[in-house]
Amino acid sequence: MKIRFVSHASFSVESRGITLLSDPWLFGKAFNQGWALLSPAATVPWEKIDYVWISHQHPDHLHFPTLKSLPPQEKNRLTMLYQKHASPRIPKVLRGLGYSNVQELTLEKWTSLGGGVEVICGSAGSMDSWLAVRAEGVSVLNLNDCMIDPAHLKYISRRIGKVTVLLTQFSFANWIGNRADELGEVETKLREVQQRVNLLKPEATIPFASFIYFCSQENSWMNDFSITPRRIADLGLPGVNFMYPGDEWDSDVRMFSSAEAIEKYMQDVARPKVIDPTPPPIPIDIIQQAVDRSLRAVRARFGSFIIARITPFSIYLHDLDKVLMVDPASTCEVQDVTEDRRKNARYVMCSQVAWYAFAYSWGWGATEVSGMYFDRHLKEPNHLAFYLNILATEFLNFGGLRQAGRTLEFLWAKRRELGYRMWARLLRRKGANAAADCQRVTSIAADRAA
Repeated sequence: MKIRFVSHASFSVESRGITLLSDPWLFGKAFNQGWALLSPAATVPWEKIDYVWISHQHPDHLHFPTLKSLPPQEKNRLTMLYQKHASPRIPKVLRGLGYSNVQELTLEKWTSLGGGVEVICGSAGSMDSWLAVRAEGVSVLNLNDCMIDPAHLKYISRRIGKVTVLLTQFSFANWIGNRADELGEVETKLREVQQRVNLLKPEATIPFASFIYFCSQENSWMNDFSITPRRIADLGLPGVNFMYPGDEWDSDVRMFSSAEAIEKYMQDVARPKVIDPTPPPIPIDIIQQAVDRSLRAVRARFGSFIIARITPFSIYLHDLDKVLMVDPASTCEVQDVTEDRRKNARYVMCSQVAWYAFAYSWGWGATEVSGMYFDRHLKEPNHLAFYLNILATEFLNFGGLRQAGRTLEFLWAKRRELGYRMWARLLRRKGANAAADCQRVTSIAADRAA
């Protein structure tokens, strides 16, 4: 078996005359022009690729410019693989791009690709998925961006057997705070990498899906907190090896050029970056219309009674010096700026980002990933974002008998994951209560001593 690294979250696996490519992003940007590739992608010999697996709908994995760039003959020849999600939207999108052969992978079941090569796909969260490939006594597990609790990870390990090569994200891929690592995302990601290596005990771990930089004036400050390959290497975890675009691993040789790859990446990290200026402003009435359309869609889908319980919030548009008051139960109101309104606005962003967040069903989620904003109430949940995510991913769509059956099939395949998530949440709650009780006892003792 051969593994060839292409870019970011993209690599190919070749075995017995079958080649599968994952998540190709070869050029251009992603997430409302907020992400750029840290290192140039390797070329892809498309004539040698048989299957392309797309892990989920985020644009650094489902990269439209890359997929559109292929000639018609390649689109007609390739087989596109995607998870059997509750929503059929992404398979329809792929067919709309000209890919006539789209195969949905039944979750949690091994599927033969021919020649003794098998894959199994599993779901994580509302849209993410993981993929294992096995052939010739070698198994490759691609976890990409999946957020997986330890108990669920142990189940995956039992399901696929011994992992030869693990590929996992190693740096944060979302907004992390207000010009500071206030949410602890860096330490959380480092612990996650350590946990996965120690739990799965793969022969080799290839950190990936983090080779980007934040390329806009609106989010470039986050580059200072990005986890570098050098920092991962310094953890001293067994079997961790980096691959640079174009590097190959052969199961007969089982050798990496990790030191050289890290050096190349660190040169890319140190190289001056092209940072785009703040996007051109969007007229305030266009933004207001986008917000109102989005709110109407949310109310139509979930009902006014539920949405009325969401707390209104305001957005300060720093390039227009205007405030948007967003009331999910009603409408979007444009307000002139006063000192109090500016200071009390929950979010601060430019007008183009505010428009993008509401102009598309996936807009708010993409904005959270791009990190092109500030949140003055960063530790408080925004419940509107939860409902917008349901709209964007369609993972809870029960409209119509056929669609309801598809959604139930999806949820049933995820039953173990959902159980693991509920158990992990219960444990965290118990831990938080225990910590609060301990603090309360300590406080009482201190008061008595005083």
